[in-house]
Amino acid sequence: MADFRNFLTRFLGPGFLAGVTVSDWFRHLASNQFRVSPSHWGRAAFVTATAPVTSAMKLMEDAVHGRAIQRHEMPPPIVVIGSWRSGTTFLHTLLSTDDRFGCPNIFQTMYPHTFLLGEAWFKPMLELGTPKKRFMDNMKQSLSEPHEDEMALGIISGRSNMLSWVFPHRSEHYDRFLSFEGASEADRQAWKRALQHYVRKVAYKTGKQIILKSPNHTARIRMILETFPDAKFLHIRRNPFDVYKSMCHMASEVIPMWGLGRYPEDQIPEMVIAWYRDLYDAFFDQVGSIPPGQYHEVAYEELAADPVRHIEQAYSVLSLPDFGYARPTLTAHVESQAGYRKNKHVEIDPAIRERLVREWNRSFSTWGYPT
Repeated sequence: MADFRNFLTRFLGPGFLAGVTVSDWFRHLASNQFRVSPSHWGRAAFVTATAPVTSAMKLMEDAVHGRAIQRHEMPPPIVVIGSWRSGTTFLHTLLSTDDRFGCPNIFQTMYPHTFLLGEAWFKPMLELGTPKKRFMDNMKQSLSEPHEDEMALGIISGRSNMLSWVFPHRSEHYDRFLSFEGASEADRQAWKRALQHYVRKVAYKTGKQIILKSPNHTARIRMILETFPDAKFLHIRRNPFDVYKSMCHMASEVIPMWGLGRYPEDQIPEMVIAWYRDLYDAFFDQVGSIPPGQYHEVAYEELAADPVRHIEQAYSVLSLPDFGYARPTLTAHVESQAGYRKNKHVEIDPAIRERLVREWNRSFSTWGYPT
């Protein structure tokens, strides 16, 4: 059964554009000259078959819930940021044990247009083909697990650097949507509208304050503050050498499941170096714009050693609700994960290490990790 699920996900799974509408789907295909590699025809067929259903259900969902979503009052979101493979999922999961908060789940990020009507009946069907553990590590996975919102925002707005994994021959076009530095004002406004709508919709669904998590948001602090001036940010940092090794492994596992074209594996290290550099150049330029009391930072190494203490400290700094309520559930979760084993990765070539120290110098020097 596990092998069957892996086969479905790798070759027939919906990929990054799972819940796209018909118009957006053909817009993506046309702008990329309908270039889909034969090994991904199954994925393209899945999206082509489901996109009309998504479009029809979106019309119904907007008619039923649209005005209520727009009127819904909600607290500003809490945003977990940090590089890919720096521990953002770990931190997001710890925070999600407090049931006073709401988090988008995997299904809601895959089908952002239709989850209010479609989750009850479509999620159980899709769950049958979903692997129970993530490909890039040993963490538990189901469509109900908290998940990062980048896929949802990419589907709604059509603007995400992760689309360079879907259409690798135009990676330069999509890479600008990491920090939006090279994007137009129209692009930025479209992305901010998507963010506001999606957060409001998830808050409407859950009735709770929302915790977002996306490594990509690390480079978009100003745009998030323009959308939600009172948003609170929780940043997790990790030894850049460990991030590099883990991110190369993650990309090699995830890209084949998301893409519609062949991404050359020998280009993954270059992509990792460039994305991390651009991510933290934007972060260090923008983090000072966060108002006092709305930002806290934690080191992955310290959080992993004592999760409860460091989550309590984050609650205090960010003025989150009383931690005493959250402590028992969080402690039980931490104890249940005691046997978790991390992946082991090959050592980094000395020449690559020298390059990382040079190109990622702002991270090494700011956080004091040994070079």
